[in-house]
Formats: sequence, C-alpha cells, structure tokens
Amino acid sequence: MMGYTLAQVRGLLAAHGRLERRQNALRLALHAVAAQGDRAAIERLQRELWEDVRP
Repeated sequence: MMGYTLAQVRGLLAAHGRLERRQNALRLALHAVAAQGDRAAIERLQRELWEDVRP
C-alpha cells in the first residue's frame, strides 16, 4: 500500500465499500428468507448465491 497513489487508495477503499454493501445486502436477503421458514425459497436463494461464486 505504501507505493499506491492517493487516487489508487481511494479507489481501493471505494471498491471495498461496494463489496461490503453487496455482501450485507445478500446476508439480509438470506436472513429474511430464512425467517419466513419457506424451505423452497431458501434453497432457491442458495442456488442463486452459488451461481455467483462458481468460476
């Protein structure tokens, strides 16, 4: 990080913030679906989330 410019550091922090907000939104969606107790909805959401992480 010491060799980064100020603009690069700001860009890295902004990207990290976007990633963190996306992860929080996904966690919230997962908890909301789980709280409803609908097994089919939970399994559907789980499949959708796995699609995002597969290469």
